[in-house]
Amino acid sequence: MNIRPMEQKDFDKVLEMMKVFYASDALLVHPEEPVLRKTLADAIEAGPYVEGFVFCREETLAGYGMVAKSYSTEMGGKCVWIEDIYIRPEFRGQGLGTGFLKFVEERYRNWAVRLRLEAEEENEKAMKVYRNAGFETLGYIQLVKTI
Repeated sequence: MNIRPMEQKDFDKVLEMMKVFYASDALLVHPEEPVLRKTLADAIEAGPYVEGFVFCREETLAGYGMVAKSYSTEMGGKCVWIEDIYIRPEFRGQGLGTGFLKFVEERYRNWAVRLRLEAEEENEKAMKVYRNAGFETLGYIQLVKTI
């Protein structure tokens, strides 16, 4: 597997994967296409807040991942949120998710003090991958307000 930063040439293929991912039961929020397009454009730009990556098997895009950066006051340092991990069905079970988690940990090891992600407890396969990678459940209730 090759993991590389998203490029403009990936836009249409990643957008199609995002539509499938965000329409799934794995998420509580299902954004409209303009939001997905904006997020994808920001991730390709690789600004200070979000970065996008694609997972390739030879020349085929097998999936994508996105990370967002923040600060953790309780940890006293920068935090990397793993926002999206999507793997096309025909590539699942081949270690791509685990590979991306390792990639993120290595990439940000000397920059961040914590990696974070959100998951639905019912998504048992994903939860197993995350726990095997060393992630622990925080017990917090997360609250949001859209402004």
